[in-house]
Amino acid sequence: MAERGKRHLMAGMAAVLVLALSLAAVVSGYWSVPGNTINNLTMSSYQTRIVEKYQVPEYVNPSDEIVKVVHVENTGTVDTLIRVSVEKAFGTRGEDGSFLKDETLDPDMIEIRYHDDWWEQKEDGYFYYKEILKAGTRTKEPLLDSYRLSEKADNRYRKKDARIIVSMESVQAEGDGVRLWDMTWEELGIARPAQGESKDTSVHYQGREKGFDITRTQTDLFASFKNLLPGCARTQKITAANDSAEQTELFLRAEATEQKTMNIRQAALVQKLLNQYAKIRITGEKGVLYEGPVSGNLSGSEMTMKYNISLGQFAPGEKKELQVTLSLDPAMDNHYQDLTGKVRWVFTAVGEDEEGPPVETALPPRTGDETRLLMWAALMLTSGVFLAGTFLLMEWNRRKREDK
Repeated sequence: MAERGKRHLMAGMAAVLVLALSLAAVVSGYWSVPGNTINNLTMSSYQTRIVEKYQVPEYVNPSDEIVKVVHVENTGTVDTLIRVSVEKAFGTRGEDGSFLKDETLDPDMIEIRYHDDWWEQKEDGYFYYKEILKAGTRTKEPLLDSYRLSEKADNRYRKKDARIIVSMESVQAEGDGVRLWDMTWEELGIARPAQGESKDTSVHYQGREKGFDITRTQTDLFASFKNLLPGCARTQKITAANDSAEQTELFLRAEATEQKTMNIRQAALVQKLLNQYAKIRITGEKGVLYEGPVSGNLSGSEMTMKYNISLGQFAPGEKKELQVTLSLDPAMDNHYQDLTGKVRWVFTAVGEDEEGPPVETALPPRTGDETRLLMWAALMLTSGVFLAGTFLLMEWNRRKREDK
């Protein structure tokens, strides 16, 4: 009986070994090549200011001309629309320097010299700048450059302070910011700006030895996702290409990456930007591949970029286009200005050697993270060998006890 038990054990181990070698042959026929790129989203700096040249006079006599030059300057990184309101008043100064308005005096006795080549006063009382104020520029002419006290002013205006209060409002030119003023581009009299052209980027798989070449000249696929504003939407076209001589399947997933050095508050804002406010939609030849936070961390859904999504099978020399649309929540406030958020995209090429078995018959249906196939196959193989060996050893010991 002992001899027979040994024979059973040897036969069982041989069967396990055959199974192991068979699975190893299947698994060894497959290969995967990873490549990654860090993509940047940058928020704009939205800042405009009044630039004034003015020295308060001790007193003003009728007909005296006082220099007061008022420009608007765009010190941010995005183009803006500008409107300005002007309030005139007479009054006196309190001991603390505050201005005490005198309602009995007529503010129209302050006569202002406005410029109308580049400014237009509309029915709502605002003065509108007649073109888009580009980032880093100032108005081509001032709204006003001087004022004087009317000759009609009598002694009631003597020793009174004349005050001109200039208030400026601006909205971004992109994304129909003019609607915030309850106006249309036609009513404003300014040509609507053309949408910025998308800067196409690309991902090239060059073979097992060379790996991936991301965009050829740079490593950031988000070329069009820069200088962003709340409520804006941008579209980026990405070409995925198989430059190798082998049939391959390309996959994409998103991973967390280290952000730009910043304080705790800024870091929290960046996480909220990537996980909540910035949404992307990735569309391929078979429709929507992913729709959710730009971080890819869409919890509670099968549509997530935490695990690989297939971009399709690529024949040698084949190219396919991905369209990526980014949209920012208009609820974002000015705290997000000048922030940069980083997103790591990992591409993986998966294929099989020509001598390997067909994909359809050699392996079970693909689900989840397919580039981890080798790891799971190896784990299953090891577990199977261990369990089979343990079972056979227990059986041999049982038979040995029975023989006794």
